[in-house]
Amino acid sequence: MGNRRSWIRKGLAVAAFGAILMTSACGQSQGSSAQAATGGPQSGGTLRIAQTPDTLNCVDPFQTAWTGTRTVVRQFAQSLVDQDPDTGNIKPWLATDWKVSADGKQYSFNLKQGVTFSNGEAFNADAVVKTFNEDLQTLKEKPGTVGGFYVQNLRSVEKTGEYSVVFNFDKPNGSFLRDLATTTLAIIAPASTEKTPEERCLAKDLYGTGAFVIDKYDVNTTTELSKRKGFTTPSPFSKHQGDAYLDKIVVSYVPEDSVRVGNFVGGQTDVIWSDSDSQIVENDEQQIKQVGGSLQTRGLPGSVFNLFPNVRHGSPLADLDVRKAVSLGLDRKAYASTVIRPDYQTPKGVLGSTTPAFQSLPDNVKYDPDEAKATLDKAGWKQESDGYRYKNGRKLTLHYLTTQKDSGYELIQDELKAIGVDFQIDVVTNGESTSRQESGDYDFTSLTYTRADPSAANVLLDVRYATFKSVTGSVYNDQQRKVLEDYFDKGVAETDQTKRTRIYQDVQRYIGEQYLLIPVFQRVQDTALSSKVHDVRFTAESFGDFSGTWLG
Repeated sequence: MGNRRSWIRKGLAVAAFGAILMTSACGQSQGSSAQAATGGPQSGGTLRIAQTPDTLNCVDPFQTAWTGTRTVVRQFAQSLVDQDPDTGNIKPWLATDWKVSADGKQYSFNLKQGVTFSNGEAFNADAVVKTFNEDLQTLKEKPGTVGGFYVQNLRSVEKTGEYSVVFNFDKPNGSFLRDLATTTLAIIAPASTEKTPEERCLAKDLYGTGAFVIDKYDVNTTTELSKRKGFTTPSPFSKHQGDAYLDKIVVSYVPEDSVRVGNFVGGQTDVIWSDSDSQIVENDEQQIKQVGGSLQTRGLPGSVFNLFPNVRHGSPLADLDVRKAVSLGLDRKAYASTVIRPDYQTPKGVLGSTTPAFQSLPDNVKYDPDEAKATLDKAGWKQESDGYRYKNGRKLTLHYLTTQKDSGYELIQDELKAIGVDFQIDVVTNGESTSRQESGDYDFTSLTYTRADPSAANVLLDVRYATFKSVTGSVYNDQQRKVLEDYFDKGVAETDQTKRTRIYQDVQRYIGEQYLLIPVFQRVQDTALSSKVHDVRFTAESFGDFSGTWLG
């Protein structure tokens, strides 16, 4: 989510499953890094990170959906298990082992002993139970909470020993182990569960077992974290053991791309942690490299950047042919190469190609303006002398709702004009955006979700669990909603991964056949690092783990 894209694409960001980290650097970057690396890790210093502002204004693990903030969460809060960013396999983290019942309705965990939260409280079964009880209570109070899908069908969490717990489900949850590996289901201290959801959002007495302590959270200025002494529980995928090398981490919130890059070039910033929907463009990449920096890129699983149509409220997009024509009218290769970078990848479907159970949808990413025109002709939209199409006296005008200007939207506008569609870019305030979503006064908007599991589709398209229910509920008609909900219920309950893969591939094919989403570009996590920054570990959600990072 972020400043290039609309705020309502609170894209949430999970990560690169099986993705390969690609690093590009030149000149001074390579020489400086090699020289510093020869000297070995050094303790001390403050890592200065620039991010886009968090418009959700929340750092509570269960509630936050903002990509950059979830990286902050990972510094102070940890999970029962962790996911391998290369293979997707699950390993114990705060747990030592687990077993799943034959019917898939019980997950039993044994927990590590001798672990404490940063406020001194013990990590044990009571802490796990209190965390999840508070998560479930938060969900009751705030039904749209992003963590709701992760605890789908969870009935209770019980203490079975001082260091053992069992999760009881009404129905099987086939993705629960992957759910547990996310920042969303991180464990917080018992004292933190006593705070209100609103207080936790603002980091009031918010404690975890991580390598850092959150000292300040203010999305208008900075978030600050300090090293925790006596840290003993690194991720099973972390090479560094023991206390963090860094003394502090300071995250500055900078809305403008140009200012973030300028600060990096001027040496005021060590890291640019881009929003998952807002990639570093070619000119910015060149500036980063010119001062010895490097650009690290990880493909993001979960959704690509899709247009979300409004098929209700009298929109022309209720007609499948109109949705199909819009899709055919988009030149995704031109978008990637001109708006982002010349070598930037194009989408292959509605989910990212690194997502488990990914299904390629070539018809949904095809560029064919002639077929688009023929499809609109068939639908009764005739082109007139002004170049636009009309039907029964109504001009084919489609309003795209956003809170930010973007050259990519202007390219879409030009491409759709070529097939006779009047694509209007409505740049509004956050409040106006929310109001128009709820009233249905728009034709297109966008949402994203990043997750190393195909159930990312559930989060975006299952209105029962969606955070932005008005947008999700407008993507389909009642019949399409029922079909998808049946698919989603089967996908969640299926514990056989081969069968589950088939279900989610069917989901993607159905979305494609109905043009319920229109892919625009593949999302990646772009991160700019100065030459003095070493050993940033990327998690399976493509968040940063700075517990082993050092400056030199």
